[in-house]
Amino acid sequence: MRINPITPYYQNYQYKTSAKPAFSGFRPFETIKHLNLGMADVGIIGKVRVFDSAGHDKFLNVVKDTGVCGTEIYMLKTNYGEIIGEMIMRITKDPPPHKVARTGEPSWVWVDFLRNYSNPNTKYYREGLPEYKGIGTRLLQIAQRRSDETMCGGNLHLCSKTDSKPFYERLGFEEIPTLYEYHQNKMYLPPHAKEPLSKLYGGL
Repeated sequence: MRINPITPYYQNYQYKTSAKPAFSGFRPFETIKHLNLGMADVGIIGKVRVFDSAGHDKFLNVVKDTGVCGTEIYMLKTNYGEIIGEMIMRITKDPPPHKVARTGEPSWVWVDFLRNYSNPNTKYYREGLPEYKGIGTRLLQIAQRRSDETMCGGNLHLCSKTDSKPFYERLGFEEIPTLYEYHQNKMYLPPHAKEPLSKLYGGL
C-alpha cells in the first residue's frame, strides 16, 4: 500500500529502539532487509535504520522512483516527507572493453548522485533538518543490493567530489587507475571491501 506522506496517518507513528521496532497501534512496519528492490513499485518500499546525532536508532522511509534513461532514484525521508538523503543510480551492463580493462569487472552499478542533506558540515545541508548519521552508507548499501540483484556482482562505481573522497575511502572504495586527468576521482568498490560495506551498521 502506498501512503501519502502528508496524511494524518503519520502523526501516529511511534518508534521504539528495540530489535523489533513497531508502530504504536498499527501493524509492525517492515525494513527492506529481505525486499527485492528491483521488484518493488515506486513509492515507500520500507524503512532503514540510521542514527541521530546522539547515536540513537531512528528509522527513515525508503522511497523509490524512476528517472530518465533507466536511472533509479532512492530517497530517505522522514515521516513528514523531508528528504534526508538521495541517490540516483543506473545499471551498467556490457560496457566498452577499455572500461572493463581498468577494473576487470564486466558490469556494475554506477552511482550518479549521492547526497546527505542533514549533515551540517557540508555545503549540501538543508537548514532546519536534524542531523542523521549513516545516510550515505545506507544509500550505497541499497546500490550494492541492486548490483547483486542485477547480476553485477556487488560492483559499484562512482565519481567522487574531491572533498568526499575520504568518506568513500573509509568505506573501502579505491580510485580507478587512469591516464587521463578528466577521469580522476572515479572510484570503485574492490572485492575485499564488498562484504564489509554490506555489513556496516548491521546491514540493511
